[in-house]
Parts: sequence; structure tokens; C-alpha cells
Amino acid sequence: MKNFKFDTPKIITKGTILLRQGEIVKYGYLVQKGCLKSYAIDPAGKKHILQFAPESWMISDLDSFTNQVPSLVYIEAIENSEVLLISKSDFKGIDTLEKDFVVDIAIKFRNNLIASNKRIIGLLSSTAEQRYIDFTVTYPTLVQRLPLKLIAAYIGVTPEYLSDIRRKILKK
Repeated sequence: MKNFKFDTPKIITKGTILLRQGEIVKYGYLVQKGCLKSYAIDPAGKKHILQFAPESWMISDLDSFTNQVPSLVYIEAIENSEVLLISKSDFKGIDTLEKDFVVDIAIKFRNNLIASNKRIIGLLSSTAEQRYIDFTVTYPTLVQRLPLKLIAAYIGVTPEYLSDIRRKILKK
């Protein structure tokens, strides 16, 4: 079996956009250090954060990556980050890759899908307080690292309302 080896981690500066809406995805990003986010921009120009990717998470537009169609999202570094790039060609010889590598990547993609499904259900049926609690469970390492405005945007409230939610939770 071929032993898959990544190149040296790529250093990404905070604010760097790795993928723009309409581009064809070239890579999946496996975050070693730092944090990335994916988001969409609606016709009114409002950003909607879809996912965060802290350490050990993968992020990409899976539809664009798999089917080579234009991406529906942006991916941006929200902290200085180190990422490993995974190209589509890395998967062409999947049967020659080490089983542990294939399983690890499959688990990361599965976990992203689970987190996305929970997020959609939460947006449709949960209170803002429950969405914040879900955020803290999904991304425990980001609660203290991210600016309040990013967490608020992710759960769909204003930063002021998120502050109220956090105070309410602390009182419990």
C-alpha cells in the first residue's frame, strides 16, 4: 500500500480567502492550527456563516470538490492558520492509500455532515439560546477564541442579544 504523505502545512494569514463563490474547489483543507470558516453571501450582501473549522476539522465545498461544479460558498481564514491541502487527485488512487488515512478522512467528512445537519435542524426549530448551547457543544474550543460578532452571526442573532443569552445561561 502506498503511504500517503501530505506536503508541508500551508501557512494561511488571517483574512485570506481560500475559496470564492463560483470557483471550482481545488482542495479540501485539513486544519492543523487556527480556524477557517465557510459562508455564503445572500443577494442583499449579508454573510451567513455555515461552518467553522478549528484544529482537526476539514472544510471544503463537498459538492464542488466532488462534482467539479461552481462553489456556493466562500472559505476564509479567521485566524492565522496552518492547513494541509487535500486535492481531488489525492483520492483517485484511494485503493492504494493506507486504510487509516482513508478512515480518518471519511470520519472527518462524516462529522462535518453531521454538524451541518444538526445546524440546519437547529436553525429551523431551536431557540437562539439552544443554538448557542449547540454551538458550544460542537465547537468547545472556539467559545473563547472567536469574537462575539462571529458567534452571533453563526447562531443568527445580534452580538447584543448573544450577550443577553450568555448572561442568562450563567445565571442558571
